[in-house]
Amino acid sequence: MSERKVSLIMKKKKNIVKLFFVSLLKSLLCIAVVIGVGFASYKISYMILSNGEGAVETDSDSLKDIINDATTDEISRNLIYVSNDKNKVTKVMLEICNTKTNNMDYVTIPVKTNYTIPSVMYRKLCQVNQEIPQVIRVSDLKQYFEDESDAYGYGVLIFEKMLGTDISYYTAISQETYDNHYTQQSVKVAYKTKSAFNNTPGPDGTIPSSNTTLRVKMKISVLSDSYKRQLEDLNHDQTKIADFIKDQYERVVSNLTVYNKIGYLEAYQKMDVTKYHYWGIPGTYTDKIFEVDTKAAKKALKQLLENTEAYTDVQAFTGLNMISASGSPSQEAAGPDDNSDKPDAASSSKGLKIYVRNGSQIAGLASSTKAKLEEAGYTVPKVGNYTAETLTTTRIVVSKKGQGEDLKEYFNNPELVTGEVTSGYDIEIILGTIDAN
Repeated sequence: MSERKVSLIMKKKKNIVKLFFVSLLKSLLCIAVVIGVGFASYKISYMILSNGEGAVETDSDSLKDIINDATTDEISRNLIYVSNDKNKVTKVMLEICNTKTNNMDYVTIPVKTNYTIPSVMYRKLCQVNQEIPQVIRVSDLKQYFEDESDAYGYGVLIFEKMLGTDISYYTAISQETYDNHYTQQSVKVAYKTKSAFNNTPGPDGTIPSSNTTLRVKMKISVLSDSYKRQLEDLNHDQTKIADFIKDQYERVVSNLTVYNKIGYLEAYQKMDVTKYHYWGIPGTYTDKIFEVDTKAAKKALKQLLENTEAYTDVQAFTGLNMISASGSPSQEAAGPDDNSDKPDAASSSKGLKIYVRNGSQIAGLASSTKAKLEEAGYTVPKVGNYTAETLTTTRIVVSKKGQGEDLKEYFNNPELVTGEVTSGYDIEIILGTIDAN
């Protein structure tokens, strides 16, 4: 074979090898890009609830971080879920353990609570599950997510928004464990609420508001007598308490490790279980559906968290006032003869000027309500938006007691209150999401 032919063959082989390595490099680069895009999408899907305008502020950037970063705080807020075998959340409590005062508080949130997820947060949750409704029922929380830990983790973010406070970690227990450790106590939760009935500033630049004292019957969760005796039998012994915590942790799901849970050992040792205090979250029932008063709840929890005095007395359940001037929530008996909120004789609202405002954030609801009321003979010169908060239950604000009773039939169990209305009007109707259907 001639020298020239050998040279051509060798050159051809080199080109083939070069082409092979170039193709291999391109393939590896494509694989790297695909992996990078997939990883970025995964991170974004979890980070999206913790970043951006209107997102709940947490110390974590993803659900994975929420699970891993739960730690012991001087004043911890443990969200306790109770679930049955039908995938329903049957009870929810916020346990507040104060290692400064050695106080323990339990705040019950009714599971028949309907909560309207704020629009920004809702859009982000839809990227996790497109089927999740904007108005959620607490008892159905686990049905909105395929994975149980996702339900509890994202549930923490929702409850933080609802209650206006950070939550340290969550614990999920079975119905059987709840039945062995807790019972229910019927109480009357009394609290003061200050509502801004409209967002139109007065002459002094402030927004008109009205103070109202509400008393709401509620069943709250308390430790059972048998469980109290079980805790008392530990005799404030650190070793026994540590063993007890380890044993209990075999029957719970939590994003706080048993190691960190034992970090509360010294506080548990000093606590008196007979001095534990129990509360109901501020809010109201409408046709058996509960709505949290978000502003009053935030204020109530803030007072519990900032309380610097240790409980010295066994709690009485004659009345529970979640809002007081200072210090921890005080107890107040709800007087049976309190007639301060009784209305005057009812009168017709026809002929009065009615301002309809959309507090549901659902487009077109105010206009359709205006048409309905005008067809019934009422005077509705104007509609507008209400941006102070998103309401679930429609609120009818009247300037004089006795007005507005005849308007209630057009809405789903609306709240009727006497207060300040926009200048030039007699009645202001702020629409809630419940009347969108």
